[in-house]
Amino acid sequence: MLSVLILCISTYSFRMDVALAVILLTLAFNPKKTLAGLFASTPFVAFFVFVSLILGGLEKIPTVVAFVCIGCLLYGIQPEDFGYALMYFRIPPKFAHSITIAMRMFQILIRDLRLTSEALKLSETRGFGYYVKILKALSAIAVLRAFAIAETLYSRRFDFNKRVVRCKKPKLRDWILLVFSILILCYTYLTRNVL
Repeated sequence: MLSVLILCISTYSFRMDVALAVILLTLAFNPKKTLAGLFASTPFVAFFVFVSLILGGLEKIPTVVAFVCIGCLLYGIQPEDFGYALMYFRIPPKFAHSITIAMRMFQILIRDLRLTSEALKLSETRGFGYYVKILKALSAIAVLRAFAIAETLYSRRFDFNKRVVRCKKPKLRDWILLVFSILILCYTYLTRNVL
């Protein structure tokens, strides 16, 4: 997760070389989910390209794609492991549990988006109307999921102040991703005025 945060900070420079490095790094460490995420977000990226053509800012397109790739990398992290890691580093449990629930909700909404998309493919709707229906359905599903999660937490008497620490040791792959993320951040910082 620290790698994702570092990559977000690096990508925020809105430089094409940094964005391409982040895209390649995410493709190297999580190729299946990154490619699937890029494919699924193609309409949204295409909309951004269209708006950029009208308003300007085509140089920001690789940065948007890099942020999508970082989101795909984030999607591959287990929320519980991330919450435990936050509590291990003495982050207040209330904050750690909130982040864990948000990450779980993100994964649930991605799954719901996929299911809604598959269901709408059976209808005769095409083009712009298809995406309008997906957005309407996903908005309703998100609200219903939020209520369901809130009711579940309430019925189980969930305590947001309970500290649970079950931290696994990072694997070699995690350390390599962290090192490359730090290298990209250093490159971004050291070359910010050169380019």
